[in-house]
Amino acid sequence: MANIIPFRPVLPDLNDIISFDDFFGTAKRKFPLYYRDGYYQMDQEPSLLIYRIIRHNRSHTGIIACTHVEDYIQGHIKRHEFTLADKEARMQELFEERNGVIKPILLTYPNVLEIDALINRITISMPPSFKIPFEDDQHVFWLLKEEEHVQRLQELFKDKIPSSYICDGHHRMTTAERLYAQHKSKEAKNPYHYIMAAYFPASEILIHNYNRILKSLKGLSEEEFLQKLEKYYEVSLEPMAFRPLRRGEMGCYIKGRWRKLILKEEYSPGDETSVADSLDVHLFNRYILQDILGIEDVRNDVEVRYVGGVKGPAALERKVDEESAVAAFNLYPVAMEDLISISDLRGTLPPKSTYVEPRMRNGFTAQMYSKI
Repeated sequence: MANIIPFRPVLPDLNDIISFDDFFGTAKRKFPLYYRDGYYQMDQEPSLLIYRIIRHNRSHTGIIACTHVEDYIQGHIKRHEFTLADKEARMQELFEERNGVIKPILLTYPNVLEIDALINRITISMPPSFKIPFEDDQHVFWLLKEEEHVQRLQELFKDKIPSSYICDGHHRMTTAERLYAQHKSKEAKNPYHYIMAAYFPASEILIHNYNRILKSLKGLSEEEFLQKLEKYYEVSLEPMAFRPLRRGEMGCYIKGRWRKLILKEEYSPGDETSVADSLDVHLFNRYILQDILGIEDVRNDVEVRYVGGVKGPAALERKVDEESAVAAFNLYPVAMEDLISISDLRGTLPPKSTYVEPRMRNGFTAQMYSKI
């Protein structure tokens, strides 16, 4: 079940901000200063927030609320990544320095018709509470304080959504779990019991591929590397950037040319292979990084870098053509149903498997560690 809890959001005073891009672009590191200087105020009443991001010709609409950390501990909020203890420790320092959370965890859930209809009805009938133009996007917020709307949404989330899934924010979630363990009490409104989250239905989430670039070939020449690729893949030259259309396909940019890679049948996952081990990101790690290049610690190897698929193949070409990388790979994206299936099975994805939109931003709203 999904428990969404109204909270008193800390909101920016937009009238005092001269440049939104400059202000919110620096909120990640300057939030404590901005808060002290009065650029943020805590709203007087608890509310839920409907949040819409308009980007180019597409919009994403969801709800920002607090959710109980126990929902994560009990497995109602499901993860698909391992976290790193040192990153959690640094994240905890940031939470404590800010006295709160300035970017929501991004959660998704299978669409619920009644929730979709209610949110649509509210956004049509009510004017937005405020808007933030930032970079190329428009961020639109509705503050929901009416008991009728709040209670109905709480009922629907609790009754219709047995599980939600982390799309982005695994380290924020586990850091909230740390703080909960340290500050747990019987006080019902203990702020450390909660974490700010943005719930977006699956239809509002875009999962892009997360592409790979190689800074070196670990002593192999480009010709030797291509020869070794042919053990695992059918390799053919392409006249232009190759975008994979299905599993088992991948684009490789090396020596100024794109190549299409198709995984050979003898190396393709069988019916008994788990969903996680069938993903192209896993097969790339296994056959190219581990078998060909001898990279065992994929997570920490400095020669492997990642580029969000939203930037397109041109970003990969630039990295290689400018000689900051020797090869680039355009991978097939992870499907939402696979992310959910892996999460339900308590599995994990390889690092940097998904590049998800919408992107949550720092400082548009905050949850402070004071009364909810």
